[in-house]
Amino acid sequence: MRAKQFTCILPRRAVLALAAALGLSACAKTAWDIEPAPVDPALFVGTDCAHLVARRARISQALIFAGSAQDQLAADDRMRTLGVPTPMGTPFGDDREPQIARLKGELHAINAQMDAQRCGPDFR
Repeated sequence: MRAKQFTCILPRRAVLALAAALGLSACAKTAWDIEPAPVDPALFVGTDCAHLVARRARISQALIFAGSAQDQLAADDRMRTLGVPTPMGTPFGDDREPQIARLKGELHAINAQMDAQRCGPDFR
C-alpha cells in the first residue's frame, strides 16, 4: 500500500520541480545583460559623419527607452510571492530582448564605421 502512495507523490514532485524550473528560466534579462546582435558596419559605408551621428543619436534614444522597459520587465519577473521568485512580467509584458540586441548591434556598427571614416571629435 505504501509503495502505491509513493509512486503517486513522486510524479507530482517531479511536475512541480519542472514547473518551477521552467518558470524561473522564463525570467527576462536586464538590458545590461543582453548581448548585441551582429550587424555589419558595411551597411553604413558611404554615409557621411553628420548622418552617422544623427542615426547614432536616434538609436541611442530608442535603446534607452527599450532598455528602461526591459529593466522594468526584469524587475517584475524578480518579484517574490511568499519568498518564492514569481515571474510576473514576462507572461504579461513584451520582452524586448531582440529589439535591444539589434539596437546595440547597430550602435556598435555605427561606431565602427565612424572610426573607419575618422569622424573627428567634432562628431563625438
